Order: sequence, then C-alpha cells, then structure tokens
Amino acid sequence: MKKLTNSVLVIVLSSSFAVVSAQKTKQDTAKTKNIEEVVITGALGIKKKADALTSAQQVVSAEQLNQAGNPNAVQALVGKVAGLQINQTNSSVNSSNSIQLRGIRTITGNNDALVVIDNVISSASVLQTLPPDAIESINIIKGAQGAALYGADGVNGVVIVKTRQGAKNNRLSVSYDGTVDFETVAYVPKRQSKYGQGWNNTRDQYENGAFGPAFDGNITAYGLPMYDYNGDGVITLDGLGWGKGTPTSGDNPAAMVMPYIARPNEIKKFFRTGTTLNNSITLNAGGEGKYALLNLNNTRRDFIVQDDKSNKTSILFKGGAKVNKFTFEGGINYIRTDVKQTPLMYDENSNNSIFWNLLQSSPDIPITNYKNYSDNAFAWNLFYQNPYWRIKHVREDYKRDFFNATVGLGYEINKHINVKYTGNLQQTYSTSTKHRDSFLPTQYNGPGAADAKTITSAYFLDKREWFDYYGDLMLNFDYDLGSDFNLKVNLGHNYQDHRYQITQMGGTNLAVEGVYNIANVTKPLPASSTSLTNGTYRRNSHAVFANLDLAYKNFLFLNATARNEWSSVLPKNNNSYFYPSVGVSFVPTKAWDFGGNLLSYMKISGNWTRVGNSSGVSWYSINRTTELAAGFPFNGYNSYRNGMVQADQNIRPEFVTTYEANLDLGFFKDRIKFTGSIYQQDTKDLITDQTTSTASGINTKKLNIGQMRSKGADINLGFVPIKTADFRWDVNVGYSFNESRVLKVTDDAKEVNLQSGTSWGIFAQEGALFPLIKTSMMERDEQGRIKINPANGLPILTSELQNAGIAVPKSIYSFTTNISYKGFKLGAVADFRVGHVFVADIKSGLAFNGSLWDSGEVKREEGGFVMPNSVIPDGKGGWTPNTTVKTGGNNYATAISYFSTKYATYGENLLADGRAFKIREISFSYSLSKNIVRQYGLEEVTFGVHARNPFEKFADNNLNYSDPETSFYAGNAKGVAGRSQYPNTRVYGFTLNLKF
Repeated sequence: MKKLTNSVLVIVLSSSFAVVSAQKTKQDTAKTKNIEEVVITGALGIKKKADALTSAQQVVSAEQLNQAGNPNAVQALVGKVAGLQINQTNSSVNSSNSIQLRGIRTITGNNDALVVIDNVISSASVLQTLPPDAIESINIIKGAQGAALYGADGVNGVVIVKTRQGAKNNRLSVSYDGTVDFETVAYVPKRQSKYGQGWNNTRDQYENGAFGPAFDGNITAYGLPMYDYNGDGVITLDGLGWGKGTPTSGDNPAAMVMPYIARPNEIKKFFRTGTTLNNSITLNAGGEGKYALLNLNNTRRDFIVQDDKSNKTSILFKGGAKVNKFTFEGGINYIRTDVKQTPLMYDENSNNSIFWNLLQSSPDIPITNYKNYSDNAFAWNLFYQNPYWRIKHVREDYKRDFFNATVGLGYEINKHINVKYTGNLQQTYSTSTKHRDSFLPTQYNGPGAADAKTITSAYFLDKREWFDYYGDLMLNFDYDLGSDFNLKVNLGHNYQDHRYQITQMGGTNLAVEGVYNIANVTKPLPASSTSLTNGTYRRNSHAVFANLDLAYKNFLFLNATARNEWSSVLPKNNNSYFYPSVGVSFVPTKAWDFGGNLLSYMKISGNWTRVGNSSGVSWYSINRTTELAAGFPFNGYNSYRNGMVQADQNIRPEFVTTYEANLDLGFFKDRIKFTGSIYQQDTKDLITDQTTSTASGINTKKLNIGQMRSKGADINLGFVPIKTADFRWDVNVGYSFNESRVLKVTDDAKEVNLQSGTSWGIFAQEGALFPLIKTSMMERDEQGRIKINPANGLPILTSELQNAGIAVPKSIYSFTTNISYKGFKLGAVADFRVGHVFVADIKSGLAFNGSLWDSGEVKREEGGFVMPNSVIPDGKGGWTPNTTVKTGGNNYATAISYFSTKYATYGENLLADGRAFKIREISFSYSLSKNIVRQYGLEEVTFGVHARNPFEKFADNNLNYSDPETSFYAGNAKGVAGRSQYPNTRVYGFTLNLKF
C-alpha cells in the first residue's frame, strides 16, 4: 500500500505540473494572480501575516467546514488537516469526540488539543455543540511554538475557533441555513449463518447460544412466554402464542414459531432510520467601527435507536464598537441540550448494553418480531435482556445548560501602544436522571424457570456544575524601526479559575413502581459506592507572558515567547515554572527575484519550544485526602482512610521540548502548493504512576521518572489542475506520520498497565511505541508455526502477554477535492489510516455464543478442526507439521468448547488490523444566479445534497467487528473497541441556504 500511495503522489504531482504548464502555454483565461497576503489569528488573538508564522498552522474555512452539512463542528474537521486525529469515544445520540494533534506526549496526563473559541479557552464538548454555520474559520496550530503562549494548556496544540462577526457595510443581513439528514446503520459484525439457537447440537429456545443444529428450515419455536398475556397482572405461559405452522415436536410454549433458517439482517433491521433537522437564522448588522451578530440555532436528532433523541438550542450574540480610542467587544452564548436515551445504569456493565444484547442472539432469531414484546425482559433467551424491553424500561433524561459570556475592553494609548483586557465566564449545569423498572418472573414456572432472572428497579441522580473564569490583560506595542525593521511586543497576564461540583445519589428497589424519586428508593447505595459522590473541587493558575515579533523587510522574521506559570495543583516549592520558545521564518522569494513563474513562493521556518505540562497531576492529589473505606458503613459506623493515589510532595511538571522545521513552496503562482513539516517532541520528568506497597497507606504514587519521544512529519500537496473564468478544480493530498516511544518508565518497573482485560492489556513499556497493545498469544516455533498440545488439541498459550502492536495509526493519508463550475460545486473528502491494531472485544462475545464467523466454518458435527500452520511434538524434542490433532476434539460438544471457553483466552484472536479507508464526505450544491434571486428580494440561494461516511473498507481480518476509530476508553488507554458502542452510520441529507 505504501508503494502504491507513493506512486499515486508522484503521478498526481507530475500530472499537475503538466496540466498547469499546458494551460499556461495555451494562454487560456485562467486567473492566476498571486494569493493576497493572508492574515491569520493565532495564540491569544495575535494576528500575523502567514509569512511571519514560524510554526506549522493550517486554516479550515467556513466553506470547508460546512460543505457536507455536518452539525458537529468537531467531526466536520476529519480528513481536512494533516496531523489531526479525531476519535469517537461515545457513539450514542449524544456522542463525544477527542481531538489529538501530532500524537502523544504524556502517559498519565491529557493528550487532547486545546480548544480556544473567540480568544478564550473552551473545550471540544463545547465546540461540537456550537453551530458550524456560526463559525468563520478554524486555525489548527500544530506546532508547539505557535501554541507556547497558552502555556501548559497548549502543550498538545491548539484549535482556534473564530466565530462570525457582524457585517460592516451599514446594512442588515439575514441568512438561513437548514439541513435535513437521514442516518442508517452502515454495517454490523459479520456472523456465521449455518447453525442456530441451542447448545451442544440441541435446539433450545431459551439459549443465547448459536451452538444448535445446522439450519433445516423446519418450523421451530422461538422465545419465552414470560409476559402478562391477558393483562391480569400475572405472568403466565402463552398458550396462544404460537405463530402459523406447527412447531417441532418437543418444543415448549413460546412467543412465536418460525422457520429454522438464518436471518442475517435482523440486527441491522433493529435500528431504524434516524433523522436530524438543523435550522439556523443569522442576523448581521454593522457599519464603520461597529458590528453586531445574532445566531439562533436548533438541532433535533432522532437516533437510530427507537426513542433515543436529542434537542439542542443555541443562542449566540456578538457585538463590538470603537468609540474614539476605546474598543468594546462582547458576546453571549447559551446552549441548551436535552437528551433522552437508553443508558447503562451505574450498577450495570457493558454486558447490559443494547448492542451487546443484540449480539447475544443466534443468527436465526427474528429479533424485530419482538418489538411488541417490550414488557418481556428476556424475549428470546434467559440470560441477556430484550433490547426492546430496555428501550422502554431503562431510560435516562439528560439536560445540560451552558452559559458563556465574554467582554473585551481596549484602549489605544497612541498609534504604537494599546492595552486590552478580555474576561470570560463559562458556567455549565448538567442533570442526569436514570431509572430502571423491575421485572419479576417469579410466577413463571415453565421450562427454564430456574434460570429466569429478577431485575430490580433502580433510580440514580447525577448533578454537576462547572465554573470557569478566564482573563487576559495585554499591553501591545507596534513600532517601525527605520524603513527595514518592524517590532511588535505583547506583554500580558493570565488568570484562570476552575471550579467543579458533583452530586451523585440513588439506589435500587423502588417502593412504588414508576415513581422516579430519591425518596422512593428503599435500598440506597452504600456510602462506599463509587456512584455515591458529593464533592467540590477548585484549581487556579496565574501566568505572565511576553511575545516578540521582529520583521526585516517582510522576508525575515523572528518570533520569541516566554511564559511563567503558577499552578495550584503543584506543591508550593514546584508550582512555578518557566518555558520559552523561539522561531524564525525566511521567505527567499521575497528576498530575491527568482524570475519566471515556476517557483512563485518559498518559506523556510523552524522553531524550538520548551513547555511545561501538569495535567498528569489531578486536583488535590498532592494533599492527603480521605475516602470511605470498603465495607463501610458497618453496624452503623463509617470509617475513612487516606486516598490510595497520591502525588509525590516534590512533583514537578513534565517538560516537552519540541524541534520543528517547515518548508512551504508555491509553483506557477501558487497553482501548486507544498507544505511540509518534520518535528521531534521530547518529554522529560514524565509523570508516571508507580505501584507501591499498601503497607505505606497508598497503592499508587505519581512520580517524575519517565521519558518519552514523539516524532513525525506532516505533508500537504495542493494544486489547481484547471482554472478558468467559470471552472476550477482543486485537489489536496495530505500525509502525516507519527510515532511515540517510551524511553523510560520508572526506576523499578519497565512497564505500566493502563487498562487490561482477561487476555490483553494497554501498556506503556520502556523502549516500545506507545500506546502498546499486549495480548496472550499462541506459542510458535522458529518458522512461525503454532505449537499444539497433542493431549487436548489446544494451542500452547504463552506464559506472559506479548507485544501485539500499537493502538494508534502511524500514518494517515488524506484526500480532498473540490470542483466548481459557475453555480455548481462538487466536493469529496477521504482518508486512509494504517499502521496500528486494536482489540475487537466484540469477538469474545461472538465466540462465546457461537455466532463468530470462524466458528461457522468448522463442520461441528465432525468435531473440531486442524489448526492451520500448526505443529505437534515429534517425540525427539522437535516439532513436526500437524495433520491429525484437532483443536476442539472429535465431536460437536468438544468442538464448541474451544470457541465458547478457550477462543478469547488467546488474546491474539481478538486483535484486528486497524487499517481503514473511508470516504468521509461527498457534497454537491448549486447556487442560483444572483440576477434571478434578487428579483425575489434575496441575495443568495443555494441547494445542496451530501453524504457523510458513505463508504469504508476495513482490513480483511476486521469483519465489521468495530470501527478502529472508536475507543471504549476516553483517556490514553486507546485501542479497545468495546461492546457497548453502537455501529457506525451513513448519513445522506439536503441543505438549503438563503441570504437576504
């Protein structure tokens, strides 16, 4: 694939040179003027010419962001910026995403990029609720030097969002942006289609297993008659529950009877077509020295799961004015989010998720026929819940209110000096109530009654409040030093105050069914429960900073920054830390005349940055806090112990030192543009969790011990093969490479386990790439052949977990193209991720219940199978090819035991190649002629259609088990696609844009 990709790049570049040269030779109507001087808003709102940037940055325009009508601004960035990786950590109706730039720099701290909205620190969760049509541009600061002024907050790069400002043309402008989306499930795991419900080759209508006989088409009983059939309040056998036809002799009363055949599409059919309606109205007004903007947005989403829905309303107001020497700016943003969904309760695990319950069905179960059995908790088996019952009886109501107010006041002391203060207050309130109804099958005494489960009712309340204040005071200087030099200096102070409060309570056994209130809980959570919480937290920081920009004749630029920060999460003796940066930029094409149009632009830049990072130290971890001991209350008494995780009293921030070199080239008046960066990031004093003896009173101590190195490259190649008065074709090819290696963990340990399952773990291991997936594996000989134990036919298991690969892609290739002809526009975005593996946890469940594709390829009636490429002992101390010893024995019962009990113990069986090719977006739009629309009092009318994620291709050993981008864990333990995530969706929709 690498050779193929490189060949394509060469062909594309060669072809673009040829096409552009041919177009120039013919002297057609191409308008190939040089691009105007671009001004980019960087850290702390400081504006610079693109020539003066000394670090890698890339701007995504509003048009690029909105071309496919994505209502989520974070997801709309996917595939459009080299070095930017966005992963979905929650695939529910209220999905969440993480944003990472250029890999990983810390093991225990935060690796997500900083999000800044209108010059104040925000978050990815706020950005994904901000209406994309309210955004003017997003500047991605990849290089650490460009983000150094943000200090520890900007160590992972910065996503700077600039929302739209009001018009400045002395008139009122009104625009409407509307989108209708239709969402369907893209795929579900491929399952075997030869064997049906049962166990040990025997039909059993109450089993979740697919270890029954081979399909024969006979009429067969399905499901449990465990529901109140006649409405008298008593759960009875459904003597009238038979469907058409006569069931096989020996079957028990059931919910329905159906032919015994495979129904491969039932899981996919369970999910409905979801819809999203997104409507925005924007009012712009303004004139010389003043502006105002009001954006009103509502987004309603009906999810692919019945009754799961979200409703988001956003109000954004911005305004500004300049009066004499004073400048006033301000903004208010309110976002209300309401979500109704089927959750996991606090006393449940992923085995109770809807998707997992669906997968615990054999391939013949007519799942969608149970839609009307929503009061039967165990529709087709006695072990896993009916998803229709969960939809009706397990619910969450989530409400979130976000308030954001910003005020900016500036004063021009003279034409060279001005001062500005920006203050921002953000408050967020969220309330979540979850309830579960009971299910009491106690009056059912039919077949399988001994396995019937009682489900207890429950109610949980979760209330949270965030308070964040951000303030910047800046004194700005701008002087021309003679005719050749320009000097700009920014001096400032930053203050941040963050407060967080949480209250969680609840319990089980409601006294009155259907009354969801804490007072109705008869069995409250024990005081030691992690779901019973009442805490208040606060942290703050102060910083002083300086920025210097020196320009010489507009072709040579020097930038230097310095910041000193004081953080409350660190001990007093180490809470002050200083970090500098310096960068240079040189534009040879503006220093000398190169002649001709071949090389129209060249910029060479580089920088060095040292930034601190204290995110690995949590709030109050340097203090000896207490917590309730396990097992209490006891006999009415509580007992407290010291917190089991504590930071060293001399802990200091990690320091990340970055070296970056950049090259920008433009050919044929920028018809062809190349941007490339290489970088290295060294993290020292890595904050590492070290296991200690519990005799010390703690079990984990945070220490400054580890070291890590991350290095990589970003490349963008953009070209305009054809450009005439009416037609333009733009193409951009991107490539990014990154790998992070742990150089040291601790003095006493060579690895740290971040997350683990039965047969796998996510590790930081000395000398290895990070994050590293390790699994149990089958022993192999020197030729790579699997060693078999002839006594039981099972592969010999390694005694320790083995390195299996890294959990994040080493390389990401991206491709975007846009074609415009008069009022028509066509665009597409695609990417390809490669170089990593992931744990598809779903495979363990599919193997356990007999639905795994591999298990259907075995002729179970004949017993097990000879493991491909395996060897057995030759009796002489060596190994010989295995042709006779079966894994799974010689009968059906022993054959299924390998898949049901042994398969997942070999962690390598759960691995899947993470490579994935995806078409992210396809969009087509048409704008009516202005001469036509102005007859109706309009300025612009645009219609569009789009598709998001219409196609993906995974590696051959990933039979749609999971999307490698989804991760069950939101932190640094990436690489595990969990069983509770919903499958990916495809979106097709329409857009309408009007401007008055």
